[in-house]
Amino acid sequence: MTTFDLKDRHPVPGRLWRAWARAPAGETNRTVLGVWLLSALLCLALAAPCPPPALPWVAAGLLSLSGLAWLAVALVRGGPPAASPNLTAWDAALLSFAASFGVQAAARLGLLGA
Repeated sequence: MTTFDLKDRHPVPGRLWRAWARAPAGETNRTVLGVWLLSALLCLALAAPCPPPALPWVAAGLLSLSGLAWLAVALVRGGPPAASPNLTAWDAALLSFAASFGVQAAARLGLLGA
C-alpha cells in the first residue's frame, strides 16, 4: 500500500524528532492509547446531548469519524501498518472502528435501551 510521503518533511524540529524516535516502547504505547482515549471520550461527550433513542447511533457515527481521522493521520505519517512493535495511528484507527461497531452491535441487540 502506498502512503503519502510529503517529500520527507518532518513537522517536528530535528532534536524533538530524534527524541521521539528514541522514545521507549511503553511510553509510545501509553501516548497513542491516551490520545485515542481522549478522542473517544470527546466523541461520547459530543453525543451526550442527543435524545436517548439516537444516542448510540450518534456515538457510533462520531467514533467512525474518529476512525477516519486516525486513518488520515496514519496515511500522512507513512508508518508501517503492521510491522511496528509499538501502537501507531493505524492501531488507533482500528480501535475507533472497533468501538463504533461495538456500539452499533449493542444498540441493535437492545443492550443500550435504544
